[in-house]
Amino acid sequence: MSSHSRGPVRRAFHRALSWLGYQWRVTRRAPITIEGIQIRAGRHMSRRVEKALSRGRTQRDELQLLGTLLVPDDTVLDIGAGLGLVSAYCAKRIGSERVFAYEADPDLEPCIRETYQLNDVGPSLEICAVGAQPGRVTLYRDEHSISASVVRRRAGARPVEVSGRALNYVVAKIQPTLLVVDEEGAEPDLFDGAELPSVTRIVLESPDRLIGPDGTDRVITQLQNIGFGIRWGLSSPEHLVLWRRSSEQLAAI
Repeated sequence: MSSHSRGPVRRAFHRALSWLGYQWRVTRRAPITIEGIQIRAGRHMSRRVEKALSRGRTQRDELQLLGTLLVPDDTVLDIGAGLGLVSAYCAKRIGSERVFAYEADPDLEPCIRETYQLNDVGPSLEICAVGAQPGRVTLYRDEHSISASVVRRRAGARPVEVSGRALNYVVAKIQPTLLVVDEEGAEPDLFDGAELPSVTRIVLESPDRLIGPDGTDRVITQLQNIGFGIRWGLSSPEHLVLWRRSSEQLAAI
């Protein structure tokens, strides 16, 4: 073999060794604890995502926010469950029977199940997308992000087709009072024609990074049109909190 051809082979060999070493370390990794919830990084993650999860600042802020919003008789609908952190936290606070999680990415199901097992909770979990209408949805899996997205963020992102349910169907079935949404770019279409009669509060992970300010404005307008207003005192650059307006407030608009 020529010295010219040995270079790429050697690099490929070292990449394979590095990948195998990372997989071995994952199996031995201790869980991370964020606001009392244990969670473990998965094999599908890049080291960059693993490090971000280990720091956990954004996740910690979200759980602290939910801690101020949750009341004992809430029913929580978590759309875009990710690794199961939010649904596990809510289940610890109000009971597993009052928490329902939906995640579109089938690769994340084992991670979510492990999160539930680590924390001795058992929220209802369904692996499917949630959108304005039922039907098949194409997601793009990127190792540098925890969840798959309808937005193709990188050229090498792997497409996966999943089934989807309509938001109105899910809400009518579950009757949630608190809606937590992290749809990784699908938010602009999620609330088209939405009817959320039981929902009193909504927490949106700010989608600007994927859909831009115009897309976010569209989501806000849709929710304002069905009776929600932004609670600026609770919102942050990472999370937007909306509250159902009272009938007096609606009459004044």
